Amino acid sequence: MRVNVKYLQLITDAIIPLLGYFFWHWNLYFIVLFYLLDYLAYEVFSHVKARKVSSLKQENSTWLKLGIVSIVLFVLNSALVQITMKSLVPTIDFTKEIIAFWNYKDMGIEQGYFLLPLIVIAGYQRYKMEFLMTGMFQKITIRQIFLKDIQAQLIAFGFIALTFGLSYFIVFPEIVYVLGIVLFTGIYQLLRK
Repeated sequence: MRVNVKYLQLITDAIIPLLGYFFWHWNLYFIVLFYLLDYLAYEVFSHVKARKVSSLKQENSTWLKLGIVSIVLFVLNSALVQITMKSLVPTIDFTKEIIAFWNYKDMGIEQGYFLLPLIVIAGYQRYKMEFLMTGMFQKITIRQIFLKDIQAQLIAFGFIALTFGLSYFIVFPEIVYVLGIVLFTGIYQLLRK
C-alpha cells in the first residue's frame, strides 16, 4: 500500500511540536516560534519558485504585485501572533523567550543551530522534489503560486484574529492552544498545496 506523501508530511509536521510540548517541555510560544520559522521558510521558497517561473515566463509585474501582498500578509500574521501571545500571556518577555528557544539544549545541542538549518533544508527539499524534479516550474504561473498561498494566509489571519478575540473572554489551558495550532496548521498546509 502506497502512503500519500502529502498526508505523511502533515503527520511529521505535527509530530515535532507535539513531541516538543509533551517530551521536551516546550511552551506555547516555543511552538509558535517553530511554526513561524516554518512559515518564513515557506514564504521565502514561494519567492524562489516565483523567481524560477519568472525566468522562463517573464511575469515580473505579477510577481511584484502578488509577492508584496504575500509579504504584507506574512508580516501582519506574524505581528498578530505576537499580539495574541501578549494577550494570552501578559507577562511574556519576547526577547527572553526567543533566546530561550534558540538556546534550548537537547542531547547537548542548542536547538537553534539544529532547527534552523533543518527547516531550511526541508524547505529546499520540498522545493526541489515538488517543484523542480516534477517540472512544475514549467507548468505553473506566478499567479498560481501566490493565490493559494494568499488564500491560506487570509484563513490563517482569521484563525489568529479569532484566537485573539476569544482571549478577551476566555483563556484556555495551554494544551488547547497547542492542539488547536497543530490542527489548524495541518488544515492550513492542505490548503497551501
